[in-house]
Amino acid sequence: MRITKIIPDWLIYCLLLAIIIANVMNKADQGDVSMPPPQLGPALPNAKPTDPALIVEIDAPHSAIGTAFAVDNSGTWVTARHVVDSCNSVGLRLGGNKQVKMDVVKLSKDSDIAILESRWQRAPLARDFTSRRQIGERGFLIGFPQGRPGEVAGELIGRHRMLIRGRYRTTEPILAWAEIGRSRGLKGSIGGLSGGPVFDKDGEVIGLVAAESSRRGRVYTVAPSSLANVLNPPSSVPESDAMAIDNYGRRADQYRRARRIAQVVCLVE
Repeated sequence: MRITKIIPDWLIYCLLLAIIIANVMNKADQGDVSMPPPQLGPALPNAKPTDPALIVEIDAPHSAIGTAFAVDNSGTWVTARHVVDSCNSVGLRLGGNKQVKMDVVKLSKDSDIAILESRWQRAPLARDFTSRRQIGERGFLIGFPQGRPGEVAGELIGRHRMLIRGRYRTTEPILAWAEIGRSRGLKGSIGGLSGGPVFDKDGEVIGLVAAESSRRGRVYTVAPSSLANVLNPPSSVPESDAMAIDNYGRRADQYRRARRIAQVVCLVE
């Protein structure tokens, strides 16, 4: 006679519960993927007239969404010019149906930058517009792609010139990034991320999102020098937290929850 051992039901349930919990924890950090350290190349060269050209056509005015971020303690925010140019009204969406009215106080004539003001005052993000950037370094782009919270990681591949044509015309140096990661579930265009901040590994803003080429997996951002020319120097130096592939998703959520990075809405009548 063969004796068969019966596994108690409670032990089976415990094993199944442990598997489910481990699977959930494994998926908790959206966009955080283990990757080796970046292979850094030479310093990013200075802008030249021979840099590759990126032509961007700006359509007739229409309602749009983008991303904005706080740059001082008195209610000054920055976003991409193409998001808010020619809008009848601009607001920050703070969740649900709550919005805060924004005034467009400056549209840069030389770059894709717009300065906004509102009564919504938040702590500014740390920034670094003077350090020399390096080919191969990683950048972390945070905002509201497709109108939802999300982020993208990129690797710096060079410098381009962006020629905006259409309802207005500008020419400016921009930085080109090869996409190496994004929020889990985010597919296709990252429209809505325009105007969002670009952080370096030290957690300091070094640009803002201006354009994308989804077919090539490229993202283009306003150069640090252009932001330095438009923004006033900070009255104080905010603290920054290091960013990397394994934590930028969490950092992004923290900044959005604190409303230091918010969705901006443009309405055209």
